[in-house]
Amino acid sequence: MSEAILRTTLRPRNAVCILLAVAIIAATALAPPTAGLTYEGRMVLGILASGILLWVTESLPLPATALLVLIMMPIMGVCTFDEAYANAMGSTVFFLMGTFAFTVALDATTIPTRIAAFVLRWSGTNTNKMLLGFMCATAFLSFFMSDVAACGVFISVGKRLLELNEAEKLKSPMGKAMMIAIPWASYAGGCAVMTGNGCNVITVGLFSSLFGVNMNFIEWSMLGFPFCLIMLFASWFIITRFFKPEPISQASIDATMAEVSNMGRISRPEVMTVVIIALAMVFWILSSWIPALNTAMIAIFAVVLLSVPGCSTLEFKGLVSRMNWGVLIMIMCILSVAHFVVATGAGDWMVTAVVGALPESWRIPVVVLVVLSAIGAIVHNIVPVGPAVAGILAYPFGVIAGDFGISMYCMLMVVALHASLAFVLPLDCVPILTYSTGYYRMSDMARIGWIPTVLLVALTSTLLPALCMLFGFV
Repeated sequence: MSEAILRTTLRPRNAVCILLAVAIIAATALAPPTAGLTYEGRMVLGILASGILLWVTESLPLPATALLVLIMMPIMGVCTFDEAYANAMGSTVFFLMGTFAFTVALDATTIPTRIAAFVLRWSGTNTNKMLLGFMCATAFLSFFMSDVAACGVFISVGKRLLELNEAEKLKSPMGKAMMIAIPWASYAGGCAVMTGNGCNVITVGLFSSLFGVNMNFIEWSMLGFPFCLIMLFASWFIITRFFKPEPISQASIDATMAEVSNMGRISRPEVMTVVIIALAMVFWILSSWIPALNTAMIAIFAVVLLSVPGCSTLEFKGLVSRMNWGVLIMIMCILSVAHFVVATGAGDWMVTAVVGALPESWRIPVVVLVVLSAIGAIVHNIVPVGPAVAGILAYPFGVIAGDFGISMYCMLMVVALHASLAFVLPLDCVPILTYSTGYYRMSDMARIGWIPTVLLVALTSTLLPALCMLFGFV
């Protein structure tokens, strides 16, 4: 049997996982009624559980699993086919399309090589030092723009460094470390300021409309900046200790320096690429205060400008052909299932069911914070769309905060942080960008992602209420 046929043969392990996913859906459909949960809510959770199983085990191509999850919802009576398709399209898709286009456009210029040379001059052959500098730069950029966009910008630079070092996909510890470090660093930077992540702004708005809690930009940073520093350096420590990336070869450093010295001046199309992306970033920042500046609209305008001859090193056909459409399809399907987790009340049911199961003796603020924070972490990895997570958690968490005398500012940050950060599975909009490069498996991220998740739960249960008390935020 040829090697090509062997690669296309369904492995017994994958076949078992597919059958198990089918069994999960069948058992969910045949299960007796669940108190407080509609049939539609129960089925969307069952379909999502089967999808997560197939994603984690990679028994099917990820976009294929996402499409299967999408069509199973109307088949099993969660919604109509039209509703499933309609909710798969949204502004997030076009926003991410723009981010993907930025990555492709930058990757086709000499700029990633020039930035790689700058980093290597500082780090030398020390990979850990290089990763730290890289993560700090990514986090800093995420102060001023969406963490998705900050991650997208640095993917091109990271890929260039890995290519120069001949890092083999799925095998190189450096490749795994680099491509997990970039999204985790952008996550950390997004904690520092209110505009660092769209979920931050969404959560502040939800708590303002639901509970009259009005947090301003400075108040956010007083609570968020300590989280930025702790999560950034903790992420670097975890990644470098678990993956132990190989040293950067001196040959790759010399090749980078020689390549840069032979490049000459930056060309006009490269300058225009940077200018267009920079303008998009500026308008994305301004969109936090100017509602008329829709982030998806800005991304679409930027893609159109990059398609104008002379404004990019790629023609439109080349720009589009290099984009990872499989990942975009996956995101579209995830958006649809996330919508129905909220719409069917399944998200609220999960939260209230767990809190209601707490023993009476555990119902004290610190224990409640631990439980809610853990729920938030779990929900975001099950529903990997930040705005949907914020929508699921805001109301029940706010009500619980009032019942147990927990600071509303504290609970606002709990919801926002868990709506923004998901370390276990690369299904969220930020890590899925680097996952699409093919340098690591889902299991690689899950193997270490539980550590920053536990750390975040611990910090939101201890440091966060202490900071609220220190600054008088009630």
